[in-house]
Amino acid sequence: MKNILITGATSGIGRAAANLLATKGFMLCLTGRDLRRFDDLPEQTAKNSMLEICDVRNYTEVQQAVEAMKAKFGSVDVVINNAGLGFFDQVETGKIEQWNEMVDTNVKGVLNVLHVALPHLISSGGHIINIGSVASHQVFPNSGVYCATKHAVFAISESIRLELADKVRVTTISPGSVNTPFIEKTTNEKMLGEYRNYFAQGLSANSIAEAILYAIESSKDAVISEVVIRPNRVVK
Repeated sequence: MKNILITGATSGIGRAAANLLATKGFMLCLTGRDLRRFDDLPEQTAKNSMLEICDVRNYTEVQQAVEAMKAKFGSVDVVINNAGLGFFDQVETGKIEQWNEMVDTNVKGVLNVLHVALPHLISSGGHIINIGSVASHQVFPNSGVYCATKHAVFAISESIRLELADKVRVTTISPGSVNTPFIEKTTNEKMLGEYRNYFAQGLSANSIAEAILYAIESSKDAVISEVVIRPNRVVK
């Protein structure tokens, strides 16, 4: 059974993936910045998991988490780069601190995890799953810098696919809007009001977790390079 590292596993897509993968018997290393947020894990998830404090922006913490996982489980077979955030604002009024936080988390965080975990993944013939976005392919108003970070995630995935196809598998999961606390980071009150309902009507985090499981369980002779998944907005 595979050993899986999930970053940003305290809520949203990361938590949903942890719960689903635990029911399938996978062993999990769940990381987040506040371990208290794991206090309400379902019994099966808790049973199958080790918990590590890890801010993906902190290279030392990433090293410690991966080393602890390797020591306990013996291998790192799958890495799910899920930790990420977004702020909605116009370029003209955007805050440089928020731009930096998005780049540091969504891009540098992914690179930190990959730099530490890649030797272990190559050794195990492992699988990298990067959580991108439909924003990996499109640019939307009021989210230009966020879109730029997700374009970068897709480019990183593709570079791995091109350079290491004989050593690791890589998948990009690219969701549309997902009904998680993601939107609540936005500090522009006008845009928060405009987008909150839109995200509430988006995909469930469980739908993304199912796509992650599908990629992990795909046949050995196949690689799911990318899954683009959007909300079904057909009026019922």
